[in-house]
Formats: sequence, structure tokens, C-alpha cells
Amino acid sequence: MTKQFFFVLISILMVQFVVAQQALPKGEMSFTAMTKPNNIVFNDSIYKGSNQFKQLFYRTGNPEIIQSFQKHQSNKITGQVLSFSGAIALLIGINNLSGSNKGMGWTLIGSGFVASLAGGYFTLVGQNHLLSAVDLFNNQYKKSTVSLGLGKQSAGLVYKF
Repeated sequence: MTKQFFFVLISILMVQFVVAQQALPKGEMSFTAMTKPNNIVFNDSIYKGSNQFKQLFYRTGNPEIIQSFQKHQSNKITGQVLSFSGAIALLIGINNLSGSNKGMGWTLIGSGFVASLAGGYFTLVGQNHLLSAVDLFNNQYKKSTVSLGLGKQSAGLVYKF
């Protein structure tokens, strides 16, 4: 009985911290990390891929935003090349294990694994740069707004900053 109670209690506590959806604040750019492609949601539009990101970031004229985007691109490409070459080296190494040159096979397996890890690292660093570009964009274009609402017998004024 106590084990079941403990399991239920732990399960309820874990569910409290699980978030199913990402909040998309109105009027701000939001980055959603995906395996491929990354997405940016801005003004009810979804932007995917470097060509669409370039349109968003280059029109700002802000060198910090553009530099973060360019770092994202270079890290993303480096990560993809390293991951692909690591996978190829790993497959060739596994193939060499069945032959007479086992030392070369293990060397290729090890180097392929390291290259794949490095590729994943560069991909994550690239996503971090894209997130920095989104944050810089939001800081530059965050505007305060004043709204007036009228009802039958009421009026309201909202100042969003």
C-alpha cells in the first residue's frame, strides 16, 4: 500500500512540472526548436529555414541580430557536415571490423562517434545563436501600446509596456 501511494505521489508531482505547449506572446517573435527545420513564429506567421529567417533579420539593419544569425548559419552547417561525416566514418568502421583490418575499423568507429558528438554540439550552439537573435529582435522591437475598449456602459484604457 505504501509503495503504491509513494508511486502515485511522485507521479502527480512530476506531472505538475510538465508543459505541453509553448506560450507564444503576442507581438513578440518566438523560437521553437525543432530537429529540422527550426521555426520562428512572428505576427501569426511561421518562418522556416534560413531564407525566411534572413528576410526577418536583415530587414532590421541591426548588426548584432545579423551577426547572431550568421553565427547560427555557420554553426548549423558545421554541425551538419560533422554529423554526416561521423555517420559515414562509423559505418565504414563497422564494415572494416568484419575484415582483416580491425585496428582501422575501431579507429574509424571512434572518430565517427567523436565527429557525431561534435556535430551535435555545433548544432546546439547554432540554435543558441538563433535564440539570441530572436531575443535581440524582441528587445529592439518591443513597443508599448495603448488600447481603448468601449462597452455599453463602460470604457477601459489598457497600457501595455
